[in-house]
Amino acid sequence: METKELRRKLIKDFGKFIEDDSKLEILESIFDAINHDEKKSIVSDSHYDIVAEEREKYLSNEKEVSSWEEAEQRLNAKYGF
Repeated sequence: METKELRRKLIKDFGKFIEDDSKLEILESIFDAINHDEKKSIVSDSHYDIVAEEREKYLSNEKEVSSWEEAEQRLNAKYGF
């Protein structure tokens, strides 16, 4: 769809939305989402650091890992799944 056509369609659609209060609220939340500045993550940097360290240990084979089958067997034995 060409830009001019899209613009006309959106103007027409906005006219319909403006007449309906419930759609206005939805439209407002969409605009808020579009205009919202990215917030800083609620996960602290120290948590990302821990994940990075554990990943490095995993990749360097420094840490013992289990296959899914082994983990599943341990869970079954411990919890009876």
